[in-house]
Amino acid sequence: MESSTLNLIKTGAFLLAFVCLGLVAGAQSIIKGKVTDAGTGEPLTGATVHIDGKTTVNAPVNLNGSYTFKNLPAGTYKLTVKFIGYKASKEYAVEAVTGKTEVFNIALVENSTGLNEVTITEQAGKESDRAVRSLEKNALMVENILSANTIQLLPDVTVGNALQRVSGVTIQRSSNGEGRYAIIRGMDQRYNNTLVNGIKIPSPDDKFRFVPMDVFPSEMLEHLEVIKALTPSMEGDAIGGTMNLVMKSAPDHFVVSANASSGFSSLFSKGRLFTAFQGSPNTQSPAMVHGNSYAATYADFNNKALTSDQSLNNPLSSTAGLTIGDRFLDRKLGVIVSASYQNVYRGSNSTQLTPNAQPTATAAASNVPQFSDAYTRSYSTQTQRLGIHNKIDYSFNKNNKISLYNLYIHTNEYQARQTADTLGLGLNSTLYNKQVTISNRSTLTQQNIYNSTLQGDHQLADKIKFNWSAVYSYANRHQPDRTDFAYDANQTLNSSGAIVSELDNNTKLSHHWENNKDQDVTGYANFIFAPKILNHDVEISLGGLLRHKDRDADYITYSLIGGNKSTVYTNNFNSIPFVFNLASDGVGANNPDLQDNYTVKEDDNAEYLQLKFNPVAKLQVLGGVRVENTLQKYTTQSPVTVSQRAGTSAYTDVLPSLHLKYEISGAQSIRASYFASLSRPGYGEIVPYKVSGEYYDEEGNPYLHHITADNFDLRYELFPGGADQLLLGAFLKKIHNPIEYFVVRDGGPSNQVIKPQNDDGDATNYGFEAQATKFFGVIGFSVNYTYTHSSITTDKLLYFSDPVKGLQQTYVSQTRPLQGQADNVGNASVLFKSGKLGLDMQLAFVYTGERLAQVSPYYNLDFYQHAYSQLDFSFEKMIGKKLSFFGKVNNITNAAAKLYLKYPNAQLSTQLLEFIGKQDIAAQTLVQTDYYKTSFLGGLRYKF
Repeated sequence: MESSTLNLIKTGAFLLAFVCLGLVAGAQSIIKGKVTDAGTGEPLTGATVHIDGKTTVNAPVNLNGSYTFKNLPAGTYKLTVKFIGYKASKEYAVEAVTGKTEVFNIALVENSTGLNEVTITEQAGKESDRAVRSLEKNALMVENILSANTIQLLPDVTVGNALQRVSGVTIQRSSNGEGRYAIIRGMDQRYNNTLVNGIKIPSPDDKFRFVPMDVFPSEMLEHLEVIKALTPSMEGDAIGGTMNLVMKSAPDHFVVSANASSGFSSLFSKGRLFTAFQGSPNTQSPAMVHGNSYAATYADFNNKALTSDQSLNNPLSSTAGLTIGDRFLDRKLGVIVSASYQNVYRGSNSTQLTPNAQPTATAAASNVPQFSDAYTRSYSTQTQRLGIHNKIDYSFNKNNKISLYNLYIHTNEYQARQTADTLGLGLNSTLYNKQVTISNRSTLTQQNIYNSTLQGDHQLADKIKFNWSAVYSYANRHQPDRTDFAYDANQTLNSSGAIVSELDNNTKLSHHWENNKDQDVTGYANFIFAPKILNHDVEISLGGLLRHKDRDADYITYSLIGGNKSTVYTNNFNSIPFVFNLASDGVGANNPDLQDNYTVKEDDNAEYLQLKFNPVAKLQVLGGVRVENTLQKYTTQSPVTVSQRAGTSAYTDVLPSLHLKYEISGAQSIRASYFASLSRPGYGEIVPYKVSGEYYDEEGNPYLHHITADNFDLRYELFPGGADQLLLGAFLKKIHNPIEYFVVRDGGPSNQVIKPQNDDGDATNYGFEAQATKFFGVIGFSVNYTYTHSSITTDKLLYFSDPVKGLQQTYVSQTRPLQGQADNVGNASVLFKSGKLGLDMQLAFVYTGERLAQVSPYYNLDFYQHAYSQLDFSFEKMIGKKLSFFGKVNNITNAAAKLYLKYPNAQLSTQLLEFIGKQDIAAQTLVQTDYYKTSFLGGLRYKF
């Protein structure tokens, strides 16, 4: 098996090299032309032209509709064209003359195949670029779509990474460089929602509503929609946009596809090892096993995560996928099952400075940043993703259809974080004294999403339709026994730099459990009535939804300290005598602190009325109103002295919308739209929790209000045919009560927490989008660019030095962008697609401009992420009729993510700045760099 696979890989590599060298053709006769849709004139990419005569050969139709037969001996040939979903062409006799080119164009007629009154759409067609261009062209609203074929060729294996290729979308990366959340038109993840087949799914996150997009393998999709303007029939809680994952559905004939691949990250080479660990067998905390009143002992814990570290050299990632589908019972019953598994090793090398609780000031400068810590961190992350989904649909007759869809997503993320910290960077040290901290953390995060949707479509009468959905969904997230170990010591050095003595300052160990779940039961119903009014066809839709949600979040932490200050840590964890840190909790740290645990129950109901009609031939009008009602109740296990330990909130939002589409011609149109929408606070944000964070403690805010917005869109669209398109658009958003995370004081200047708050004023966000795709034969170019500008004005603290009074403070108004918004975002791809050679290649570049990463309470001390650009390459080469070899290379140029303070670095300590690395912008101070290196993946794909 291994030798066979190796031979296939060698064959694919040989053919790819042969293609790159070029083919030299003989100078004989040529027959060429275009194959198009007889009704629309669009190129029929993927059709096959068959020729019989003195020789028999096939020619695929390229993206611009062209086909070519070269080097034909003179004579008469019989041409036929076949394309699934179209009637086969008649047989044409074409004369080939030596040394001449005969041009012969063919138009096919679309064939709507009726089988026992069931209309079937070919699966391959639904996954093509041409199919999604048609969807975009005929959509009721402004949206962008990636086809399954595009996603398959992309260098990305998760939906999170694929989203960055969509116009106007950027991604927020996790610590290992994977795209986790989408930022749409500069609106961060809280302003967006996620649907699967048009149904909202819950989030496994412990505090927020938004869904991590890196849990979804991209190969499970039929296409990916990013909807940027909402109609009344859609759920109204999206201001930036809606991500709709349309999953594969049953084809009209037997289909099998399978793939397998392997690869590696170059981060784990040249001495940088991957740190692996064994997860703790204690999936439940002592309190969960014995009850909350149980006083734990050290014997109740297991430290395998810290003591079983294994160093792996260049571990191999792997992926596999399988899809099977067919139709049965005289093709009334359709079934598809698809599964994907990924085991990926990623990581990063990070260097960062941590600012002090507050800045200082000098006679020459105000708000001078101070730094308390400098970290060198290495992240090693192993992510295991499993996705399984199936859909069963059955057509009783042409008027009644039913379907059942099930989706299950599971991820295990093992992450080892190792930290070296030199406190003071020599600023607080002397030549012979040094303070050193070692901090390691081992975390297993398990996430699950399950959705089951039963749907029915019914034609009740000639002009009346009814459809419904009954949905059960849940999501959960577990961190079983996250283990943190920190060792802090003072070292005394001799003149040679050798350690003479070492005094343990503060050795800490904590065991932490998190368990949360989010469960939805939802019902949707829609009536569609299509009467004629004043000789105009009018479509009237009305309906709504009912949803009941239950969410629980449990946090349990046990804190221990080193019991003997004279004990020196020498990489022997078991030599440290740990005891419970009783001073950290009034009831003793061997009893769990449960005050951060909470339960939320939420009831949502919505009703809408929507009208669609054409007042004149070329103008489509769609408008209406949606009413969203929200009722929330939360309870916590906080002490009775906490005034907001339980709470209730209820609000109603009336959301009108209007969408106009004017068709200039069959290929081009103009859209204009307005819609109102909302964004609800995260469940965990509205409870009075307080947990330890990365740099600051995090605190909830029971006084948060929900966000509302008025949204405007204008877009010109041109679809000349095939995969080509030109989209030019502008948007404006007025956001009321925006929520952002601020670093705020917590009882004094030395204590600060991160806390969600409503900004005092409204925020404005506007911009421009351009997207163009054009193919010239087998070579194509796809580019998109988005300019976004947002602004909000808030008061911030400014520290300054008074010659008489010394250090003083005042509040100053500052206008800044919204958190997460980048002014400039763009993608550019060069594509090579040759059906004749069986080769697709893509060189893809993505650019995200500077954006605000974290808001500070201090004037001019916000954290900004530097502009980020990434270059990727991917290809797929057919090495048989049904087998192909593919490869994906990510981050070819080793792009780094960097954070800056907009403060001139020349005024800071040279020794401080040397730690973080080269200061490449004089007007800013680099405070963090994260390197992910290049990753490679290669494998085989089989399609039947």
